[in-house]
Amino acid sequence: GENRVSDFRCYKSHHQLSQLGVHPNDPDSSLIYVLRDPRDIAISAANYFPFDRFPKLAALFRRLRRGEKLYRHTFYPLLVRHNYRLERMTDALLHGSAAVHNWVRVSWCDHWRPYQEAGVPIVRYEDSLAAPEDQAIRILRSLGIERTPEQIATAVRNQSFERKKEALLRSGDTGRAKFLRVGKSGQWREKLPPHLQRLLLEELGAELAEWGYSA
Repeated sequence: GENRVSDFRCYKSHHQLSQLGVHPNDPDSSLIYVLRDPRDIAISAANYFPFDRFPKLAALFRRLRRGEKLYRHTFYPLLVRHNYRLERMTDALLHGSAAVHNWVRVSWCDHWRPYQEAGVPIVRYEDSLAAPEDQAIRILRSLGIERTPEQIATAVRNQSFERKKEALLRSGDTGRAKFLRVGKSGQWREKLPPHLQRLLLEELGAELAEWGYSA
């Protein structure tokens, strides 16, 4: 966003509150926490994080010219099956795992709860998909910023998932376009194995209900 002209600087982070170095009541900065159904996070993160079951083999490929690309796109999907990645990611969401990534070194609950306790406004990702303009108004109010309905509608339209992905594809930036996978909610119903669905519901039933996530 360095090419944008604005009175504000916006930063996206996956860090814990204690890692940010920003106090929720700081008059010069504001925090917004985006919460997502952990069952969908499992699917998204299983595709994003690398889960090297054979680190020595991966290291060998990385020493070769173009070996990283060959390993990641050819051998990795064969050696590290998708269900294994989902299992690892589910465990990280339930208990935390620095071995997966620093972003998930604590559990899903231990990640959002400090933000909630500090009074940081929490916006559900699913609500932003379903009613982006309503959620934009809510966020603006929490920040004490006024914008016209037309300005809000234009911002939502310009920053929509589909529009951003199309722009990246037109510019030939297929890598970043691929990073933007589908931007949907509820994929866990079809793509998360039933035993992992049951496990997450058993372990997080109260928290899922608290945030209005259905079984």
